[in-house]
Amino acid sequence: MTETSDRLRDLTGEASLNHVVLGPAGSIGVEGRLAEDACSRDALHALAAGLGLTGLRRDRLADDLARAAASSDADSARSAAAVLHAFGTRLGALIATLRDPATAARQGSTPYRRDFLARWTTVERVWLAGGLLAGACGPLVLEGARATAGLAPHPCPVALPPRPELAPLIGAARHLPASSGTEAAVVADLGHTSIRTAVAERHGRTLRRLRHLRAGPAPRLPGTVESAVGAALAEAVRDVADPTAKRIRVIVSVASFVRDGLPADDGQGIYGCLAAGAPALLRAIRDAAGVGADLRFLHDGTAAASAAGGTGDAVITAGTWLGVGFAPMGGPPRLTVPRDRLPVAWADEAGPPPDALG
Repeated sequence: MTETSDRLRDLTGEASLNHVVLGPAGSIGVEGRLAEDACSRDALHALAAGLGLTGLRRDRLADDLARAAASSDADSARSAAAVLHAFGTRLGALIATLRDPATAARQGSTPYRRDFLARWTTVERVWLAGGLLAGACGPLVLEGARATAGLAPHPCPVALPPRPELAPLIGAARHLPASSGTEAAVVADLGHTSIRTAVAERHGRTLRRLRHLRAGPAPRLPGTVESAVGAALAEAVRDVADPTAKRIRVIVSVASFVRDGLPADDGQGIYGCLAAGAPALLRAIRDAAGVGADLRFLHDGTAAASAAGGTGDAVITAGTWLGVGFAPMGGPPRLTVPRDRLPVAWADEAGPPPDALG
């Protein structure tokens, strides 16, 4: 493993994409802007408003845009498709900037930052995931992204994983250890907009499905984070309902950089307080399960990359903010997903709850 790979094994705040200054790819009007100002949820909301799409909810933006794109009102459908395509071209401009070998020298303010930016020139494929690519939004965004990403000095393929909005959950589940027989475990995705949980079923080395998928709002106030996360995990643990289990595994994808196996309390997100709150979380899980429990945290970008591609790939997640992840190098093999598709059963077993994927 190279020195650069060693340095980037655990991503830190210096690996954020939000502060990348966009280059001139495609002359689409975002050159010189920060990626967070052009490619965030609020930026997409502003794009939609500029094309006359009003009444869109920021915390349900993908749902509302998908509905507009499928509307019988031709003007609304065209506007929604144009908004999503334009947003994709901005993500493509970000990819083109990252693929430019000059970016690391120009924007790498520290050795770590230069290594992080330089790694993008070696990436074999970029995957787009996150809540803003849910459902019908994903293909429209992807089309725009490919149009401008292809203008990079060294272009690479850009793709969507199956169920891009669930990539952190699927990636977390793929980190379950393989063993003989069947096992159910709890996986969670703690995001800026929502908390999602599911029961992951694996058989041997195969991840078979996610069931009892639930979604609820993310906590807004720092003092409520630990209790909100504890309640969501406890509810998910009760869904496992395996009286023969002696221990339950819980793997949590979290919108935080992870240091020493815990969310980093670096002031950059709401979940840093869980570093100190992990023992209380583990107690809540054990009380709900009535058995022993193991709790593991994964950076959400790393989890999403685990769902999508191979060791030479990277992922950009588009949600409230931009996220990033590289497929993990080393360690045990990840669980496989049959035919690259994962059956998903929602909590009500009748389809996704309204607005759960925004």
